[in-house]
Amino acid sequence: MLTIRDVEILDKSKLNIIKKKSVKTQIFLYDTQRRADDFINKIKFRKNGNYNDIPHFLITKLGTVYQLFDTNYSSVTFNDRSIDRKMIKVAIENLGWLTKNTITGIMNNWIDDPYRAEPYIRNWRNHFFWDMYTEDQMSALSELSDYLCEKHSIIKQTPPSQGYLENASNFRGIVCKSNFSSIYTDINPSFNFRVLFNNAKEI
Repeated sequence: MLTIRDVEILDKSKLNIIKKKSVKTQIFLYDTQRRADDFINKIKFRKNGNYNDIPHFLITKLGTVYQLFDTNYSSVTFNDRSIDRKMIKVAIENLGWLTKNTITGIMNNWIDDPYRAEPYIRNWRNHFFWDMYTEDQMSALSELSDYLCEKHSIIKQTPPSQGYLENASNFRGIVCKSNFSSIYTDINPSFNFRVLFNNAKEI
């Protein structure tokens, strides 16, 4: 059963979001690129509290779902109102691509967060090692997606992968940041769309 929690350390009334209602046609997935608590602190303190790339939801490694603001409103990711206003944004706790110290064998992400599990290995977009999504996350995301698709009449369909999708902004369904440009590496290749959306229409 889906349980959605508040982020207690954030004052929702002070979040730098666009409080104008808009019709949603996409669920937009991306990575935190850092640990969940650091991600929350980034939202709270970066740009003196005026940080504006804020997700509607955050899903932690343990599968806990947090809601940051009302899904009828929007935030700024692409700096294009025609794109941003129709998205429900879901940030997934994931360190992203990893580098391996050839001497110590220790892996870190781009901000030197240590990684102590087995990585997913695939050569994609100039990186080789990746933080993996957990089963708890995938299960929580599947439930959240079902809920949001029903609530906002979003079609539960996905592109076949996290690769570039021409005219991704016009796709109606569930997309990820890497669908929009080859410069992005989230959602990473360890994400299995077929497992997550096994009841969805894949196009």
